[in-house]
Amino acid sequence: MAEVQKFRVEWKQFLDSLLKKNYKVVVTHLLSCELTSFSQGILHMSCAKKFSYEELLHDAGLLAREIEIFYGLSVKLHISYDDKNDTGNEQTVFTLFSELSQSNEVVKFLVREFGGELLY
Repeated sequence: MAEVQKFRVEWKQFLDSLLKKNYKVVVTHLLSCELTSFSQGILHMSCAKKFSYEELLHDAGLLAREIEIFYGLSVKLHISYDDKNDTGNEQTVFTLFSELSQSNEVVKFLVREFGGELLY
């Protein structure tokens, strides 16, 4: 546990550095995750939201490189999904867009008047 504290101490600064590099979506997903342990060069991260977990898996290589640059350590990243802490209330981008197209007046107007649709 003591080893992972080294990462946690500067985690906010690390997220700020990602924001400066325009990785806003990655930071948003990281906010739903927790650093759980660090041993033998592997940083373990647990995500309580399945969508964030799946998205971060796609960006794991980029994220590991950014961690190495920021912390100055060679790190392998292990991301896991914590289904025990998943509240199940999370909306995916698809359900959110569907809901917006039915409830948001501006979106409804755009869809109706211009025949548009929300795409991710």
